[in-house]
Amino acid sequence: MIAPSRTLRFAPFAVLLALCAMLHLPGLAALPVTDRDEARFAQATRQMIETGDYISINFQDEPRHKKPIGIHWAQALSVSVFRPFAGERAIWPYRVPSALGATLAVLLCFVLLRPFAGDAASLLAAALLASCLLLVVESHLATTDALLLATIVAAQGSLMRRLLRPDDRPRFWSLLFWIAQALGILIKGPVAPLISILTLLAWRLSGSRFRPLTLLHWHYGLPAALLILAPWIIAVLVATGGTFLRDAWLGDLLPKLIGGQESHGFPPGSYLLLAMLTFWPGSLLAGPALAGAWRHRADPVTRFLLTWLIPAWIVFEMIPTKLPHYVLPLYPALAAITAMQSVRWALQWRSDQSELPRRRALAIGWGIWSIATLALGAAIVAVPIVLDGGFDGWSAAPAAAVVASIVAGSFTFRRIDAAPAILALLVIGSAVLIAPTLAIILPQVESLWPSRAITRLVEAHEADEPASQPWAAVGYHEPSLVLALGGETRLLGPVRAAEALARGEVAGVLVEKRQRAVFESRAGELNLATETIGAVRAVNLSKGEWIELSVYVRASGQAGER
Repeated sequence: MIAPSRTLRFAPFAVLLALCAMLHLPGLAALPVTDRDEARFAQATRQMIETGDYISINFQDEPRHKKPIGIHWAQALSVSVFRPFAGERAIWPYRVPSALGATLAVLLCFVLLRPFAGDAASLLAAALLASCLLLVVESHLATTDALLLATIVAAQGSLMRRLLRPDDRPRFWSLLFWIAQALGILIKGPVAPLISILTLLAWRLSGSRFRPLTLLHWHYGLPAALLILAPWIIAVLVATGGTFLRDAWLGDLLPKLIGGQESHGFPPGSYLLLAMLTFWPGSLLAGPALAGAWRHRADPVTRFLLTWLIPAWIVFEMIPTKLPHYVLPLYPALAAITAMQSVRWALQWRSDQSELPRRRALAIGWGIWSIATLALGAAIVAVPIVLDGGFDGWSAAPAAAVVASIVAGSFTFRRIDAAPAILALLVIGSAVLIAPTLAIILPQVESLWPSRAITRLVEAHEADEPASQPWAAVGYHEPSLVLALGGETRLLGPVRAAEALARGEVAGVLVEKRQRAVFESRAGELNLATETIGAVRAVNLSKGEWIELSVYVRASGQAGER
């Protein structure tokens, strides 16, 4: 029989694993592939598996010199393990590393914070991180950010140990720091080192005197990191003739630093405004918690969390190119600050109420948070109605969760001593809101997923007339279509598509409405008789517009000309 003390020791891990399962697994298989990054990552990984080339990264015939190899190796391993349980076109095996990365980040947040903040605050911090909307979304996408987060939490947690407890197994934590940095670089380049460097600089400016390289045992930590990184770096430089690093730095990273790349330019302060949703539901008390943490910045743990959060946040706000997930590596620190301050308020309720947040400020914050929560719930209810013209009964669960969350949140400005319990209730409410949304509601909205609809038409056609040639697309060139129909899918203009169909080089062509006249005109010039096997009207989310696609094949009995 297991001793009670041992049972209690592992109980928080069981709670967090169950919470992550409720938040990060629903919809993993049901959600169709999204554009554009997820589809590009997954297709590049698929081509690695098909060609056996695990060094170069390509999307169709185009080199993809943007991100390092780490996520592709993780996805390839996942696909090899889960392929017997999934179809060839299933996206969920590519998403498994993200779900595991998110779960690992949550568990590491608890483990690494626990010695400094105690069981209650560290468990609440990990739960807030698990439920924050941004991490939930990233855990469902076959991209880099959820897995990267796990490496950053490991690196920052190790750094915290070395700074705050320098005599506690110094070699172990130093080695973990360097290994985590190497893995982070292998997944997404300089992000992990940047955050640690900014943290160390801010820690030094706050008055501490230390030698960072000596503290982190660089003499064996750095060689360990290089041992992890060097083989692929050398191999990819040889395979690409040195162009990979040049393109990654000059073609991807530098444009993001000097301008809004790919129409993603936003002014400073954008992340702060978005945080009400991206850090939801913890955003209810994040603002007052930060103010309280600043008053307690003399506390070493609080000071470390602030040096993790503030400098990097400022840097990300100043970079012109902004995407919501860029600040995800800072959310473990924000979750820890919010949880620690909530527990502190509960303890101060009976001892020292002078440092508690003002009721009026809490009420205003709750009002803003409630508007954001209502907007989130309204969007979930409205999407099936607006796009497919019908109410989804499953929307009742998120709607109820929204109402319950707003009511629960209102108690923060009445009894701030209940803040930890209120946040715990909001975490549970987030699972009630998120699970049906990702697993049922969004996957059932047909108009959201044009590539899925096209794939169904193609599969139905090929069931009667198997095709040996690839398909072509005109006017709709999203990566999700390439992933769905295969890497040989040809993305053409209307004239070339008609000519390819006339020569029998493609099995069929899907044509967007605005390109239809040119396609049909060229087909007529070529005496090409065509017929449509179906049409799709849907939303191209990448461009934020409605599209109408028709699928053309050669008329029955007409042979291709070669």
